[in-house]
Order: sequence, then C-alpha cells, then structure tokens
Amino acid sequence: MDCHEIHNNLVIPNIINIEELEKKANKTIEFPRLATTTGNAIALFTMLLLQEIIEELAINPISNVTTITQVSNSIASLNSSIKLVQ
Repeated sequence: MDCHEIHNNLVIPNIINIEELEKKANKTIEFPRLATTTGNAIALFTMLLLQEIIEELAINPISNVTTITQVSNSIASLNSSIKLVQ
C-alpha cells in the first residue's frame, strides 16, 4: 500500500484527504439530522457489504463458522447503531 502520512498513529493512504474529511465532518456536526442520516447510511452500507461477505463465506460454512459468527455479530451491532431521524 502506498502510504505517506502518519495521522494519530494511523497510516493514511494517499487517496484520503484528511483536511477535507475534517471540514466535511465539522459541517455535518452543524446539522444533527444530516449527521444522523449520514451515520445511518454508512451503517446500512456496511451491513449490506457484510451480507455479501457472509454469502461468500456460506459457500463453505463448516470451515468458516467462526468468521460467519463474527460477521453476523458485526451486522447486529451495526443494526443497533441505526437511529431514528427526527
């Protein structure tokens, strides 16, 4: 991976513009509904991605049972993080 920057002890890929993300995050905080909607969208997207991973793992469920359980727990955790937008 081509990384050039260390930010808070994390290696950040060149494709991520930390300053731009920080500006967007600060702007989102100004609008609580937008923050909630954005968080819900990210959680839902991640849940759908994890569902695809489970489908791949289900091809060989015996050898992947531990991973399937972990991914399922992650989906459940994400589900509980979704908030009503009011």
